[in-house]
Amino acid sequence: MTVNEMIERLQEVAGDGFGECEMRLAFQPSWPLQFEIGGIAIPDDESRGQGEPDEEPDDAASVVYLVEGGHPDGDSPYAPAWAFAAAQ
Repeated sequence: MTVNEMIERLQEVAGDGFGECEMRLAFQPSWPLQFEIGGIAIPDDESRGQGEPDEEPDDAASVVYLVEGGHPDGDSPYAPAWAFAAAQ
């Protein structure tokens, strides 16, 4: 998914009345977990300079990362299994 595709999908979701909903990251369908979204990392020179050169993947300069922010406070660390089937 590209950034523009994500924006388009989020605009559709907001138009469906979900614009004020919290966003979380669901992953690992066989053992579904959820995390808050901690931020967005872009491949600018300042950010990339903070990592080790040999740990950077080949496509790192063309990837924007959604970064996990930890398990939601006061909620289960497990994501609902339906989220994976419903993902568009």
